[in-house]
Amino acid sequence: MSEAVTKKARLNYLDVLRVIAILPVIVCHYTRSQEYAGVGFVNKILPDSFFSVYLGDYGVAIFFAVSGAALMYTYAGRLDVKKYIYKRFIGILPMYWMAWYIAYVYMSCKTQQLYKPAPAWKLVLTLFGMDGYANWYGTNWYLLGEWFLGCLILLYILFPLLKLGIEKKPVLTAIIILAVYVAGSIFYHGTIPTANFFLFRVPEFAFGMYFVHYGWKIKWPLGLAGIAILAVMWFADLSMIPVLYRNTVLGIVTFCVVACFCSYVKWNGFYKVCRIIGKYGYAVFLTHHFIVQEMMYLFTGKVFTIWQNYAVFALFLVVTAVASVALYWLNDITLRKIREFRQQV
Repeated sequence: MSEAVTKKARLNYLDVLRVIAILPVIVCHYTRSQEYAGVGFVNKILPDSFFSVYLGDYGVAIFFAVSGAALMYTYAGRLDVKKYIYKRFIGILPMYWMAWYIAYVYMSCKTQQLYKPAPAWKLVLTLFGMDGYANWYGTNWYLLGEWFLGCLILLYILFPLLKLGIEKKPVLTAIIILAVYVAGSIFYHGTIPTANFFLFRVPEFAFGMYFVHYGWKIKWPLGLAGIAILAVMWFADLSMIPVLYRNTVLGIVTFCVVACFCSYVKWNGFYKVCRIIGKYGYAVFLTHHFIVQEMMYLFTGKVFTIWQNYAVFALFLVVTAVASVALYWLNDITLRKIREFRQQV
């Protein structure tokens, strides 16, 4: 192991992994929205599972590892917890509130009355971005963002503690993480499914943190070993292995294979495209599910041919891209104006 990373060079593999993480989530939500709206189809854009893992879970597992790595890289060295919390707040919640409000206005116009799916007090869950995560406990004001957002917020809250442990007691911290992970997978029987409970997604998140902090390098022999593991997960019947374990292994192995690939491939144009897509990734996450749900209601009762399915999917991507870029810049302009106003006061 080398010294902790201090040079703030761009980590190209994180940009690539963000793109890889986005696509499975978008595709699985597209297919599920078709089914929910009663739209028939001859083909699926992608299979429901990759490497013995549900398509959406595949993207989520990758993104948890990327999130841990990106945070550890950004906050290398001494962590000012107050500044960290403020930046996480600014980076997540304002854009979420804007997207939620737009969706709320749309739903009110659609139903021709103020949209009120739950008691007003449950808006506090939306205020903190936890409505999708709390949806397992009953209907609230959830409109967009899915369970993943709440889970990620809870992991962000854990980050300072994990960072301290990884830097000061890395072995002990790893043992504790794995002990909670294994024990939880055996004994946990809560309302939130095991694969969605935030404590059991810490291994992927922490792996990204370890990877960046200790400057791990994946050379081609390990890269080939990772590809071999992916091949086994693709062809073998692994149904006897709990899905939680499969999620974690797949997220970590994919992370390693892509990091290895990027260490040998020097294609700046490719990385630039990934960087641009990744820039709008959070906005895409907030907009795409709501957009595809509403789009599919326009086709209820229809059966898509192969080409119709691809054409509607392409249209969905275009609409999502436009909405996401608009949301990103609306958020950016709003925050900038607020900063300017505060400086003048």
